[in-house]
Amino acid sequence: MAQQNREPGQPKIRLEHLFFGYEKQFVIEDFSLEINDREFVSIVGPSGCGKTTLLNMIAGLLQPTQGQIWLDNIHPDHPGPDRTMVFQSDAVFPWYTVEQNIEYGLKATQKPRKERRETVDRLLHLVGLEADRKKFPRQLSGGMRKRVDIARAMALQPKVLLMDEPFAALDVLTKERLQEDFLDIWTSTPMTVVFVTHDLEEALFLSQRVVVMSRNPGRVEKVVNIPLIHPRRLVVKTSAEFQEIRRDLVEVMYAMHGGLEAR
Repeated sequence: MAQQNREPGQPKIRLEHLFFGYEKQFVIEDFSLEINDREFVSIVGPSGCGKTTLLNMIAGLLQPTQGQIWLDNIHPDHPGPDRTMVFQSDAVFPWYTVEQNIEYGLKATQKPRKERRETVDRLLHLVGLEADRKKFPRQLSGGMRKRVDIARAMALQPKVLLMDEPFAALDVLTKERLQEDFLDIWTSTPMTVVFVTHDLEEALFLSQRVVVMSRNPGRVEKVVNIPLIHPRRLVVKTSAEFQEIRRDLVEVMYAMHGGLEAR
């Protein structure tokens, strides 16, 4: 299909009645959602409800069994540089330096070397790794390697950044620092972010909206607006407003697990 321009007010991503599965066993069933340009949306839900499958469909790695996906009024029926992914496990190449890892995807483009180097320099500054550009992944901490992953995913200037539990393997202090730093990165770039996590507090801190998926098959159980203003700092997690939103979200999650009383 020929590309069409997104009209003012149109969502960046439109998911219409998505089903995914094999024969009559659906992982995702009748999932519909609209995500706005430059919005930060987190997806939470029970294990096996199809969160990663949903990301893979948006990325073009999987095609829905039924339903349609629209990105700027076109169907993304295959992967493309306008959508990049960051995974939970490190995706850095151990034999490349930090700057070589970030430049890797750019080498497939027709951009001249000078422009590629300028992009790498900008991203090194953005993720705070300017002093570490010549280091190899074995010389980096887990948090630093994750910053390399993020920078490499951003190198092609994607319209949509898809993140599948990217901070889950990190210790608490590193994770919280990266959460705060990544919000600063997001606010300085024209990206739409779809973020999958099992951590409700992480979802609330990062997102403008949190989408709660039901048990398998995954559907939209509830969409929660997060009215906390930006820029956000970690101290907001101790605020009464944050804790009230968290309590409401926990009650939704417990209700999906048989109506247990939220603690």
